[in-house]
Amino acid sequence: MAMQPHQTADRPLAELLAGDVVEAAAGLIGCVLARRLDGGRIIRARIVEAEAYHQREPGCHAYRGRTPRNEVMFGPPGRLYVYFTYGMWHCANVVCEAAGTAAAVLLRAAEPLPPDDRPLDDTEPLRLNGPGLLCRGLELDRRHNALNLLDRRGAAWLYRPADWRPVELTWTTRIGFSFPDPHPWRCVWTDHPAVSPAKTGVLKRKSRR
Repeated sequence: MAMQPHQTADRPLAELLAGDVVEAAAGLIGCVLARRLDGGRIIRARIVEAEAYHQREPGCHAYRGRTPRNEVMFGPPGRLYVYFTYGMWHCANVVCEAAGTAAAVLLRAAEPLPPDDRPLDDTEPLRLNGPGLLCRGLELDRRHNALNLLDRRGAAWLYRPADWRPVELTWTTRIGFSFPDPHPWRCVWTDHPAVSPAKTGVLKRKSRR
């Protein structure tokens, strides 16, 4: 379903993340995730796709309670929750809502921002159009779990850029579930070319022979 441009420019980012996780997903579209690499080089990417998760629904890692893996989700808003999946991909999430409640926004895709931050001998474009690709491109992994994204002195941080403007958003169900998802909590920047190519619907797993 489509939605009118979101109106969050007058809300500080910390306040946005401390509130409802679905509203936070919408408010993160157009925000910038900056990553300070070893050596000081900084990569910046504009978020164009996100998914909301809350402990009250089975799509969330915290649905069955607190574990060492999801502990950071129960902490203060603005923390980075990084998990490893399928034996090869890291995925980055922004913790939302009040401490003690497990909720987070999965960052599914982002647009690399200039200046060109790739090494001179790197001819491959920076691909961030998927949650695993986003983490790979920004070199985020479990070492960065629980990082405070509201602190610009850290290895990664979030901010709303000066050229931020409301955009048209489209909402769908989320990606990669093995069961029907009743929540249209995937938020994308409508028609943005950096949105991931993933398809909605129940994930069809290949049968083992």
